[in-house]
Amino acid sequence: EDNSLLSKTCVLGQTVVRELFDNQNPIGETVRIKNINFKVIGILKERGASPMGTDMDNRILVPLSTAKRRLFNINYINTIRIYVESPSMLEAVTKEVENVLRERHHIIPPAEDDFMIKNAASISKMVKDVSGTLTTFLGLLSLISLAVGGIVIANIMFVSVNERKKEIGIRRAFGATVKDIMKQFLGEALIVTISGGIIGTIIGIIVSIGLSMAKNIPIVVSWQPFALAIVFSGIVGIAAGIKPAKRAAALNPVDAIKE
Repeated sequence: EDNSLLSKTCVLGQTVVRELFDNQNPIGETVRIKNINFKVIGILKERGASPMGTDMDNRILVPLSTAKRRLFNINYINTIRIYVESPSMLEAVTKEVENVLRERHHIIPPAEDDFMIKNAASISKMVKDVSGTLTTFLGLLSLISLAVGGIVIANIMFVSVNERKKEIGIRRAFGATVKDIMKQFLGEALIVTISGGIIGTIIGIIVSIGLSMAKNIPIVVSWQPFALAIVFSGIVGIAAGIKPAKRAAALNPVDAIKE
């Protein structure tokens, strides 16, 4: 009846209810869409986020005929969604829909389709492709960051060695071995990089949770990436500290004390 009469009625998603009515009962109230008043006759169940990350509750449903004539001024449908009961029927249903649309649109081979069909498999593939590209980009960015961080740490350690020659000479004079000096400077480099990795991990968790709360997007925090961050921080610390540690250990104690 609503569809045949072009009724100005609507059903609201949970996000819209919260934003417009502060969780009060909106049934019977009026909302304005494109300067047209619509009466609220229902509320949708909460859906959460879609696989693409969009808010499935941030929507308003109106009768199809009302949307076409009063809101968009069109006489056609631009999107149709079909629910398939069994995943095994997905390909067969997709092919059948394609054949029906080609027949209705009078498309004869080799003419190209003037429509697009997407199913769960194609969407999943698209998401995986995007995720793979993003992962590669972030991986390269991480490698560059590690390289830059390693260079910075190595320079800091070289400066530290130059400024602490007298300390190194005194330690050697009191019986510290070459290995002791190397362990000292390698340990300092490790402390700096691992501390940075831990601080970065904490900041990453806080930012992730903050974005999840701000954008209403579900997030899962797993320990593997953060464990890798600590491990790679240690590797960078060792790689950046070896050369300065060797230079410190190679200093002549007498010359070092004189400086």
